[in-house]
Amino acid sequence: MMNNRLLLLLLGSMIALGLVAGFQASAEEKPAPAAKESDGMKAARKAAAHKKRRIIMNNDGNDARGVKEGEAKTPASFLARRSTPLIGSQVDAIFYCTGVFNSYTQRSEETELRGHSDQYQVDWAWELIGQGTDSLTLMTQFGHEHGMEVFWSMRMNDTHDSGDQALLCKWKQEHPEYLMGKKGDKFPHGGRRWSAVNYGLPEVREKVFRILRDVCSRYDVDGVELDFYRHPVYFKPQMTGDPVLQEHCDRMTDLLQRIRAMTAEIAEKRGRPMLVAVRVPDSFGFAKAIGLDVERWMKEDLIDILTGTCYFRFEPWENLVAAGHKYNVPVYACLSGSRLVSAKEPERSGPDTEAVWHAEAALAWKAGVDGIYTFNRFNPSDRLFWALGSPETLTNVEAPYQPITGSKKSMDAWLKGGSRFVLLGGQE
Repeated sequence: MMNNRLLLLLLGSMIALGLVAGFQASAEEKPAPAAKESDGMKAARKAAAHKKRRIIMNNDGNDARGVKEGEAKTPASFLARRSTPLIGSQVDAIFYCTGVFNSYTQRSEETELRGHSDQYQVDWAWELIGQGTDSLTLMTQFGHEHGMEVFWSMRMNDTHDSGDQALLCKWKQEHPEYLMGKKGDKFPHGGRRWSAVNYGLPEVREKVFRILRDVCSRYDVDGVELDFYRHPVYFKPQMTGDPVLQEHCDRMTDLLQRIRAMTAEIAEKRGRPMLVAVRVPDSFGFAKAIGLDVERWMKEDLIDILTGTCYFRFEPWENLVAAGHKYNVPVYACLSGSRLVSAKEPERSGPDTEAVWHAEAALAWKAGVDGIYTFNRFNPSDRLFWALGSPETLTNVEAPYQPITGSKKSMDAWLKGGSRFVLLGGQE
């Protein structure tokens, strides 16, 4: 009798554990809430997505790094660094990044304040808060005053803190289990970035969602950019050279679904659209191999603007344009100093470099892109911001020109066999 009672207790415990396990699995697999978007707001969102943007300028948020002798730390001097001189240029949108993962220069109860009371005192953007404003507020106000859209750009896995631990936020320090590894770990791939957060963990995806919701609910931005190219590593298998599976892609898509639902809800409350832009590899094969199912995102109407490339480029621009336009998503060609300058001229200036940017832009416009996106090009007085935004203002583009792919060695360093996705020739 006693044995039977013990058996029943044991069976009950096993059932209970099974129920708990089943609940955890269903919680993980539960689909994201559908976006509650009215027909009118959806139409407004589509119209906003197709708004003319000759040039999108990505600003990495280092406007307040250092000061000249006698220079005041004021909103005016902050904007003068990278923004005010853009007035009258072809820049129609600024995608503004305020820092590395969870360490930003805008006010927030969700994230940490970059540069405040740490060794990165060279960054004084936090002082703007004492003057009743902050970096993202100023940028948004400036853009809207001068007819420019402003998106908050989140680098989805910025890993500069792998090499500079002064940038390592407290959240990462307190949760080392959420990272790909620890300092000193040697990975064969994934850019060897041990400090990258692991999107395979629900805690990480929840943190990313909260960061985005915080910005969207408190700032008058026109949208958010999910910058998946800075840096392109999201799941642990990529780091070790193992395959990233469909289940990994599905987890990232779940996150995109949650973000779409959140932005739709906020858009309805504020009475105007909140767009979602992404910057991804221009090869959907490479993108999916690191966990980004870009075509599914477009098919499910999860993104509004598609930008391709950064460190390297895989395919003719025509391929990206055709893929985006198939789903009525505008496509932007990213011309990045990380790719163009390093391949041609280390000094980041001069006629040769300018000619390369013009030639790359000409190929993109000819392929039918909706605009040009600049990355790692920050001088607001740069002549490129008055030229790249129209085929008519480009110069010296008639000579034969070979597109720059970037380093195939770098492609393979980020993803095992990554260079196999290259479909065009070019410099390495």
